[in-house]
Amino acid sequence: MHEVCPHCGKVSNEESPRFCSGCGARMDGSTPTGYPGYPAQPRPQKNQMTAGFCSTCLPGLGQVYNGETGKGFAIFLFTIIGLVLFIVPGLVIWLYAMYDAYNMSGKMNTGEVPFRETRMLHMVLFIVLAIIVIVIALVIIIAMVMAALMDQLRPLGITDINQIFDTGGLF
Repeated sequence: MHEVCPHCGKVSNEESPRFCSGCGARMDGSTPTGYPGYPAQPRPQKNQMTAGFCSTCLPGLGQVYNGETGKGFAIFLFTIIGLVLFIVPGLVIWLYAMYDAYNMSGKMNTGEVPFRETRMLHMVLFIVLAIIVIVIALVIIIAMVMAALMDQLRPLGITDINQIFDTGGLF
């Protein structure tokens, strides 16, 4: 199995190397002899559970947490479209978002894919945009349901929603 350098994150080409071919550091993580001040930079890590949880709460948020903002927005929009139009495709995309966020953060931790920083501004903007899109979608759905309801009530002589709640002037 190829090892990942604990200093720079490069995956080795050899099976059990002693030194990294990228930065020359020891693969066992210890300080090389003769380099007393050698800085051992710990590799940044993503929390896989956080990434999965973010995508569970809001599809695409886990991708934004992983630094894949464009992918997160695409997953969110396709999930909303899938949920509104057909429900099942939206749920499938949502499940994929959870799996992908969890899996991709693990790959970033092992160095299989380049590490991307979490940008909190992108996460906040994503959440705000998601709330706006969800509210707009709910307003459209409620308007469509109300229009269908009014079409059903029109043969009864009710042409305005206020006529449903009219009590004959008692209040």
